Amino acid sequence: MSRIIVKLRKGIMGIQKLLSTIRWCLTFSWSASKLYTIVRITGGVSLPLIAVLMAFVSREVINILANQGGGEAGYGVVLLVMLALLLACAFARLGMQRAMEYCQAMHEDILSGKLSTVLTERVLSADLEYFDDPSYHDKIAAADTDSHAITYITWNAMSAISAVIAFIGVFAVLAQARPLYGFVMLVAALPSSVIAARYTKLLYMLSLDQINGIRRMGYCRFVTTARVYAQDMRLFGAGGILVERYRGIWQQLFEKRRSTSRKRAILTGVLECLPEVTVALIGVDIAFSVLGGSATVGDYSLYISLAAQLWAAISTLSSSIMQIYDNKMKIANYESIKDFEGRVHDLGSEQLERVGEIEFENVRFAYPGSGKNALDGVDFMLRDGEKVALVGLNGSGKTTLIKLLLRMYDPDSGTVRINGKDIREYSLVSLRSNFSAYFQDMHNYSFTLRENLCIADSGRKDADAMAVDVLEAATCSDLLVRTGEGLDTSISKLFSDTGIELSGGQHQKVAIARTLYRRHTSLLLDEPSSNLDPESEHEIFKSLRQRTEGMTTLFTSHRLSNVSLADRVVVLESGKVIEDGTQEELLQLGGRYAELFRLQQEKYLIYEETGSKNKE
Repeated sequence: MSRIIVKLRKGIMGIQKLLSTIRWCLTFSWSASKLYTIVRITGGVSLPLIAVLMAFVSREVINILANQGGGEAGYGVVLLVMLALLLACAFARLGMQRAMEYCQAMHEDILSGKLSTVLTERVLSADLEYFDDPSYHDKIAAADTDSHAITYITWNAMSAISAVIAFIGVFAVLAQARPLYGFVMLVAALPSSVIAARYTKLLYMLSLDQINGIRRMGYCRFVTTARVYAQDMRLFGAGGILVERYRGIWQQLFEKRRSTSRKRAILTGVLECLPEVTVALIGVDIAFSVLGGSATVGDYSLYISLAAQLWAAISTLSSSIMQIYDNKMKIANYESIKDFEGRVHDLGSEQLERVGEIEFENVRFAYPGSGKNALDGVDFMLRDGEKVALVGLNGSGKTTLIKLLLRMYDPDSGTVRINGKDIREYSLVSLRSNFSAYFQDMHNYSFTLRENLCIADSGRKDADAMAVDVLEAATCSDLLVRTGEGLDTSISKLFSDTGIELSGGQHQKVAIARTLYRRHTSLLLDEPSSNLDPESEHEIFKSLRQRTEGMTTLFTSHRLSNVSLADRVVVLESGKVIEDGTQEELLQLGGRYAELFRLQQEKYLIYEETGSKNKE
């Protein structure tokens, strides 16, 4: 008894979830377009009713033609009326079908765009830490795929509504005149529906299991076709390796899908024979009734048509419910993106007007899953208007400090303050709007020069004048005259035949120009000269020195010659501050900074000596 109750509860919960999914779809559909939703629902209700009406009219026509409709008087008039009614029904059905096809195509475009937009907004609001998590990328890839599939659930929900109406109408007619026909058709259709529902779930769960492999295939395809890897592919002959890797992953995934799909096709194919056999038996039964005089020829046409319609309604309803169930899981997967809650919460209400003093107090931080502190008790301060250089080997924590200052992450312990207040007290928009930053892994966009700059600050009224100014400051104003298109010059040939391809140093200059274009009260620069030639480096730092006068500035650099821009130098090692002072003080100290400075100085001396010998 208890098992029956448990199954009953599960069944009720399943129905509730199904109805909840249909409600979600209809609500989402309504929010996308009220008109298209109304037309599609109206069509879904009207079409099965028109089909039932046409079946009854067809019976009368056949009976008249078989001379079984009564006396001869009025036969011709009645026949013409019936045929006219059939024609009107056909026109109505055709018009409704075309209207629904158009509305469905337009509606699905709207739904797809809305789903993609919502997903993009959710990804943009996610914490940076998730982009280091492979499971998050799997989830995003699955949600992106599912967002396109979810557009069909609206159609499935409306198809289900249409099928229910058709089923009720046809079943009621059959059950009234031939009760056995309706129940036999229902029982015959259930097995294939149950099996199909089971395999629908199995195939979707398999697709989720395979999403990581699908992402790997996509990455192999991207690498072999992307401009940035084109030279490597040809020099190293790596394309063949990646193609074979792609094939290997595809073959493995395909074999699993083929096995499951084959079983589904065989089982459902066999079980779907039952309703066809049932329709045939109903035909035999009615045929003998016609021969026995207990039914008319029109009845044969009517009940065969109704039996076929009942089977079609059950099949459509079953298929729609399966698709809804399938998409229910996809909706759940799509909605589960919300479950990735980050640690960076925008709870601050204070508005930051200007960055003055910046302080790191006993800051500790470890990247999620790393098991090791990137910062281990960092303490130092930037006074208002001071320029501080962060120096240290790779992995010492320089870039991490900048990320914490911008609240891309929050520290595990300790406090970051601006103007004496914990930066968590400021709203995120207010905090970040005061900074402009150049990141060492910064990329440009396959847009025009203007768009590459304006994306950093879309609200500037002096956009073009400022764009030209910062390009000159970044020593790349020559790009304006390369094609004669000025700021409309595309910096890639990806979308424009007249676009220009930039060198690594030119890309860095454009990125620096974008950093300067953004309005800010504090500047953050993470290795801003790694790809620059000495002349460009000198000119850019000269410009930076002028533009950051009186502005709190924090920058990192491996080239210690650039430290001349700084008022102070902070040396990091293994996530800790080991030295802090002016360049002169640290050189006199003879510690870690002096050692790094000496190593670079020796390198330049070697170059000078080599150059002198070559001249001799």
